[in-house]
Amino acid sequence: MKTKQSIATKSDLKSIGETGPATEPAAVRSLMERLVAADQTAKSWREKLDAVLGLLKKNTEKLTEENLAIVAIYLRLLNTGQIRCTEDGRHFRPSHHARAALEIQKRLVRCTTTENAIIIRKIYPWLPSTAAPFQRAEPLTRIRDIAHRNDIPSELKREIKTTLQNKLHRCAAPEDLATSRKLLERITAPSAAYSAEFIEQFKIFHHELREFFNASTLDERLISLQARARPALVQLIKTFLADKDNATADGLLGRLRTLTELRRALQPQDGPAPLEHQHEELLADISLDDFAFALLSQWLNLLVTTTELKSQTMSEPLQLTLENLRLSGMRRNEIESILSELRTWAEMTTSQRDDSLRLLATVQRARRLAESQSTRMISIFAEPAMRLGHALDLAPEATKVFSEAEIRNHLIFQLSKLTSVWLRDLRERLHLPPWDVLVPGKAVGRVKCIQKLEEIFPDRKVVAVVEWATGYEELPANLRGIILAHDLPHLSHLAVRARQSGVVLVACEEPASLTPLRSLDGNQITLIATAERVEWKPASDVSEDAAVSQRATPAKKITTTDVRACLSTITNRPLLRLEEFTIEAVGQKAYGIWRLMEIASENNAFNVPQAVALPFGSFEAAIKGSTADSTIQEWRRKASRPTATEVRHAATRLPALLEQTPVPDVVISAVRRAFGRDQRLMVRSSSNCEDLADLAGAGLYESVPNVSPGTLPAAIRRVWSSLWTERAMLSRREAGIAEDQVFMAVLIQEMVVPDFSFVLHTVSPITSSPDEVYVEVAPGLGETLVSGATRGSPYRLAYDKGTEKIKTLTFANFSEGLWPAVEGGVESRVMDYSAVPLSRDAGLLHRWTVRLGKIGQIVEKALGGPQDIEGVIKGDQVFLVQSRPQQGVPATAS
Repeated sequence: MKTKQSIATKSDLKSIGETGPATEPAAVRSLMERLVAADQTAKSWREKLDAVLGLLKKNTEKLTEENLAIVAIYLRLLNTGQIRCTEDGRHFRPSHHARAALEIQKRLVRCTTTENAIIIRKIYPWLPSTAAPFQRAEPLTRIRDIAHRNDIPSELKREIKTTLQNKLHRCAAPEDLATSRKLLERITAPSAAYSAEFIEQFKIFHHELREFFNASTLDERLISLQARARPALVQLIKTFLADKDNATADGLLGRLRTLTELRRALQPQDGPAPLEHQHEELLADISLDDFAFALLSQWLNLLVTTTELKSQTMSEPLQLTLENLRLSGMRRNEIESILSELRTWAEMTTSQRDDSLRLLATVQRARRLAESQSTRMISIFAEPAMRLGHALDLAPEATKVFSEAEIRNHLIFQLSKLTSVWLRDLRERLHLPPWDVLVPGKAVGRVKCIQKLEEIFPDRKVVAVVEWATGYEELPANLRGIILAHDLPHLSHLAVRARQSGVVLVACEEPASLTPLRSLDGNQITLIATAERVEWKPASDVSEDAAVSQRATPAKKITTTDVRACLSTITNRPLLRLEEFTIEAVGQKAYGIWRLMEIASENNAFNVPQAVALPFGSFEAAIKGSTADSTIQEWRRKASRPTATEVRHAATRLPALLEQTPVPDVVISAVRRAFGRDQRLMVRSSSNCEDLADLAGAGLYESVPNVSPGTLPAAIRRVWSSLWTERAMLSRREAGIAEDQVFMAVLIQEMVVPDFSFVLHTVSPITSSPDEVYVEVAPGLGETLVSGATRGSPYRLAYDKGTEKIKTLTFANFSEGLWPAVEGGVESRVMDYSAVPLSRDAGLLHRWTVRLGKIGQIVEKALGGPQDIEGVIKGDQVFLVQSRPQQGVPATAS
């Protein structure tokens, strides 16, 4: 997490020297502090530009996104007159400004990356022009000839010479353009009587001045490009400029189409062009980007009056909007994948419902892009703008709306509007509500609007409106309901914990739907969530809480498996084979793998990866006699019911002690013999306090994927250490499990590189129907499904055990999937679902669901109760990697 840096005001910043104040080296000060210090001593526009150039020269290799945003904000405030400029008593012609701008551009080109390009685009329009005419020794000389004309009064000559000619050639600044504009308005007023030649020359000068200050209109920029542009580009410019009068929906869309083609043609060609020419084309491209916003705004206004909305109506505008964002450098891989999906779905016709569900998934993905990029732009510009304005002693209004304007005047805003309109229509066609109920029920509590669940304090019963959840959060004891402002896999760890604890959990599919609830922040409500509806009402009677929304606390105290009798056997058996697994030796999770292997051998419906385990006591044997040993033993003796403060202190101290814990060589050798020297492995927790009938412990303890033999010791230590994270200890404290009763075994499995991962519940967690298997599937590793840290939806399906009928609920739209990386660990890949068979072929998706549903029934019957099963699909094979008792199942469903 970034820490906020305090910014000194002008009175605090005394120097612009290279080393800063004597007591503080410049290296310690932020770029914003140095910029504010430079602004204090720099009086003129030229000096302030030179100050920006100086900072860029010294920071070219370490310009963060925030630093680039600060430069963009500063230059915008400077050129719009928010930052005051005065003459510095020195004489510099405008050519100095143009050359300084050229040097700034060179620095920006050098530091431009895929990630920061969209921020750097915010800088270029606020620099003076670098065109060759303005780099001459004496630029803008036309005004000198105008000031000496004999066909204008001497008073006007004197005014032009003093306010424009001398000022420009002494200390040019943006206010000179305002001076020129006012003069032009005067001499062209109906009552004025100046010669046509004088007026024409002044208009030409004013046009040149606007070019110098980069204030040209889009048409002017495009016309100036025609003189040296390629023939294909010239034709596009002519078509675009000629097609102005058709204000119909088709006409606006046609112009947007031409604009997009023009922007494609303006993209850098093979071979280097002079930097000033690149800059002219870039400025034209930025102006076209801005104009695309206006065209879409007009088109959307016309759409409001359209009586019938069709997918064909929305598809091309959405594609053109995305393409323009891609051309601006925004999330190119993500946008290319969304565009590929939209084009593919437009060509496919299957069932009406499946077609709409595919579109729904892709349009949701596009809106998610708009939301994430809006959030990013606000985070990049909002706080720096306020801090910079405060440090420069500007009026708060000067920067207050800066970030909002950046978003509301950006194509991101139009993307958000387009996707919202289309999603509403798709949901109506599919008869879907704007809510996704993950855990139904009734909850009473006070509304608390927060960013993250960690912000809840245990002072009162709460229904939380939460902006973001990763899926790993613990649920505070006072939590009664969660309304989440984004989608979440139904079978994620957070959803499992909410079901186990009886916390109502709802994800919002339409951000505007949360506005009424947010307005009730601090008020007590009754929240009712069912598969059919979500509603709330005031709950004035606090005692109503006694009758509803009881957290699902266990009827009896949760007890862990007593493994202490097995701890001493570790000396003789440091590693256990799969057939030697027992609950007492390796815990319920690892023992469940042995049970799955038994089931698989009887019916051949699925496979189970090869596995071994370090039994309970392995860790204690490894640390015996060390400082970690004595520290942990002391913790276990004292911490029968630790306070939150004690847990926090232990969570910072204990894991650090384990970083250097040696893993015995005999263990590593035995693992290599079991799997081979090159086999990649999954190293997973198997504590005696997870996968229990009354406590799943989902996601509390560490799993390390794609472990090479060389990194096996570090992975084992990570699993051991996860027993003492703050989350894990607080969860055990909530469940009433004493610290001296918890131990960790380590399950090591063969790594299966998946095509897809899945989680299934053999009793539907939504309808509580024992006749329905609920399945979620995602490309790549299962972390995408169970953590909830990746925004998006999986393939979500319901399988009827009796009829074998399938109902597709959602198509997948995670923007990224996770796969094992060649060098170890995992890597993310941008998903294009138009190339994923399960998205293209609903029949294939249904056939896989039938197969998984039948496997769920087999395991449920063999293990004697509803199961929460995880597994992977590789080729035509199914591998189960875990099965545990399903949490939150009503007794009638069991």
